[in-house]
Amino acid sequence: MTRRYVWRELPHQVTEFVEKAVGSALEVASVAGPHTSSFAAIVTTPTGLVFVKAAEEATAPLSARAQTSEIAASTVTGILSPRLLHHGAVDGWRVMVFEHVEGRPVRLCLGSPDMAQVVGVMDRIGRIQPGRSAGLPTLVARLREHLPPARISPLCGNRLLHTDLTSANMIIRPDGRLSVVDWGQVALGPRWAEVGYLGAALLGEGHNLGEVRRWMWRFPDWRRTPLTARRALAEAMIGHTSGRATWWISLVDPPIAG
Repeated sequence: MTRRYVWRELPHQVTEFVEKAVGSALEVASVAGPHTSSFAAIVTTPTGLVFVKAAEEATAPLSARAQTSEIAASTVTGILSPRLLHHGAVDGWRVMVFEHVEGRPVRLCLGSPDMAQVVGVMDRIGRIQPGRSAGLPTLVARLREHLPPARISPLCGNRLLHTDLTSANMIIRPDGRLSVVDWGQVALGPRWAEVGYLGAALLGEGHNLGEVRRWMWRFPDWRRTPLTARRALAEAMIGHTSGRATWWISLVDPPIAG
């Protein structure tokens, strides 16, 4: 498990980097949640609030690697995500300073009015086709060790995928706009895969399998994708989660009629 630090425990070089970038830290409020960073907090500065994430490379290598992906994603997401203001590697730490986003998490529930915005932002993400020069990882690279050679092709693609559209990662601002945060699991792949990941998030919110499959079936990209391709994603995700997410196999099946 990643060790979580508070501000006063961070190396001086890390806090100095942040304060040189945005000004003195007048107040620091640690952020709880499912993030994997060594440190995450809302920092009050003389000019306003910023969100700071830091990962210790020695004890949180996956988080440090995810920050590399987040930096790359920030160059292509535009207004869909908070602005990355500063980033750097300091004394064995990766540090990122973001624009702070005020708002509330979306209500990720099939009966929620927020779902129209969730579907809209998923569509906007899927329309983005970054070039290879963006330096973004691919879905195939992430899952390759769990993909037989014959199953690789269906998961190739050049569309932007967030792959972690949970309620905590989608913030509705006071003006009604939706911002997507935490792009550490970003990947390039086929557009239909995002529907599968969002379906997995809905299961995590407590929806039953049948209603989630019916909801997913509304999306043409998902319906038109061969079942063999969807099962390739499911089997790779089961391997990727060390067998914990066996429900993926049932999630990708067509809904039962009636």
